[in-house]
Amino acid sequence: MNKAILSILAALMVTGGGSVDAAAAAPPELGNVMFVGDSITHGYGAPSYRWPLHKILVDNGVVFVAVGVTQGNQNPRFSVAPGTEYAGVPFNNRHSAMSSERAYEIAGRINKSGRLGNSSIKDWLGLNTKYSGNFKLDTSTQMPDVMVMMIGTNDTLSDFGNKGGIGAGDNMKIVQKNLIGTRKGKKWSGDGDLDAIVDSMRKANPNVRILVLTIPTWHDVRHNNNRASDFEAIMKYNEELKQWAEFKKVEVAEVNKGLIDPSREDKPGVAEPQFFNAHDKLHPTVQGDLLIAAEVADALGIPGRTVGLARKNAEEFVQVQLNGKKLTKTVASPLPQPDADSFTASVTCRVGNGSEDGWNKTDGLRLTVGNGTLTGVLTVTESAIIWGEKADSVLYCADMSVNSEELRVAAVPGDNAQGRTPGFYVWLGDRLIGEALPGMDSASNGHVPGFILSPRGDVPVFINGAALTDGAFAPCSLQ
Repeated sequence: MNKAILSILAALMVTGGGSVDAAAAAPPELGNVMFVGDSITHGYGAPSYRWPLHKILVDNGVVFVAVGVTQGNQNPRFSVAPGTEYAGVPFNNRHSAMSSERAYEIAGRINKSGRLGNSSIKDWLGLNTKYSGNFKLDTSTQMPDVMVMMIGTNDTLSDFGNKGGIGAGDNMKIVQKNLIGTRKGKKWSGDGDLDAIVDSMRKANPNVRILVLTIPTWHDVRHNNNRASDFEAIMKYNEELKQWAEFKKVEVAEVNKGLIDPSREDKPGVAEPQFFNAHDKLHPTVQGDLLIAAEVADALGIPGRTVGLARKNAEEFVQVQLNGKKLTKTVASPLPQPDADSFTASVTCRVGNGSEDGWNKTDGLRLTVGNGTLTGVLTVTESAIIWGEKADSVLYCADMSVNSEELRVAAVPGDNAQGRTPGFYVWLGDRLIGEALPGMDSASNGHVPGFILSPRGDVPVFINGAALTDGAFAPCSLQ
C-alpha cells in the first residue's frame, strides 16, 4: 500500500469517513483510481461527477486515491480547489480527462489538438519509452488499480453533428466501429479505440479493475440537429457498449438512470433540461453530476451517500397505517416529539399508470413535511420526483407507476466538520437524489408539525408504506 493510500486511511480513522456500517470489519479499498474522459469528467460548468463521487466514497469509508496526469476543472470558476476537504478527507481533483478529448486521442492513434500534451494512455503509463512529456504517471506509486472511463461524446456528437447528426445515414455505424469495433454475434473485432485504451491499461496492470460509463443523453444541444433519430442512435450505442463491455470483461455503469424523461415520447431517450447546463445543454449541472456519481458508485459496489448521518431503517420510524392502499384523501401525521433541527419522513408509493393513458407531468402525490418551523414539499408525478411543485425543479426521472423504492426526505442540520450544508436531503432507495435543498417558512405556510400526504388531480396514488421520526437518518445500505 503506497503512502498516499496510508494517509487517506489515517484521515478516515480520525474522521470516521462519514458513517460506516458497524458490521464492516475494515473499510473497503479501491486503491489508486484514475478517471479518464472528456469535459464531462474534466468538469465544465460544474465540478464534475468526481466531486460528489468523492463524497460517496468518503461517507462509506472507502480507501482510495485519485491519480491522473492533470488536475482541476476546465473553468476555474466552477473548480473545487485541490485540497478541499470533505469530512476531513482532501479532494485532490486529479484525473486524466480534458475538454473536447476524443477516444482516438487517448488511444494514441490520432492527436493533432495538443490536448493533454499530445499524449495518450501509453504515454501516461510509460508504455511509450521515448515519451519525454509532462503528462506521465509515476507508476511506482500512481499505477491505477481502478480505471473509470467515460469517453465518446465528442466522437459522436461533435465529430458527426455537422454530418447530418449521429442518427443520420451510416454515421452511428461508423462511430461505433471507431469506438468499440464491430460485432458478429457475441464476438467483437477488438480493434476499436476503447479496445486500445483497455488493452494498454491491462498491459501496464494486468489486475486493474475497469469501469466504463455509458454516454449521457444530452438535452437538445444548441447548434446541433437533435432529431429523435439522434437520441435513438445514442441509446442504441449505449446498449452495444454494454454488450462490448461483457465481451471485453470490463464493468459498465448506466449513467443515464434518473436523467431520461420517460414522458418525452417525441424524443425517446432525451434527458430533462435541469440535468444539463442551460448555456450549452450538453454538460451536466450539479444535479446531473449528483445522479451520475450515484450510478458510478453503485457500479463499483459502494453504497449511497450518508452525508455523515447514521443509517436507520424506516421500519424503526413511527408508522402510518396506509400500507398498500390507494390514497383518496389528505392524510396528516404529527411528529412524536417535534425537533426544531432535524426530522425524517419516509414514503413508498406508486403513482399513476405510466404511459398507458398518457403521461401526467403535474399531478400525483404531494408530500409536505415540517417541524413547525421549516417545511419542505416533494411532488411525485408519473414520470418524475420534483422538489416543490414546479416542473422545472426535477430531482429524478423514472416511471413512478412501477416504483418499489423508499423515498426519504430528511431535514438535516449543517456540519462544517463533515462538509455538510444544511437543508433538505432526498433519497430514492439508497441513492441520494437531492442535496441541501431549500425549505420554506412554515409560519407563512400554515403547516402543522409532521407530514401531510395529499393526492393531486385524478392520478391514482398507492402508498405501500409511510413513516416519520425525529432526527435525520440516511437509508440503510442496499449493498
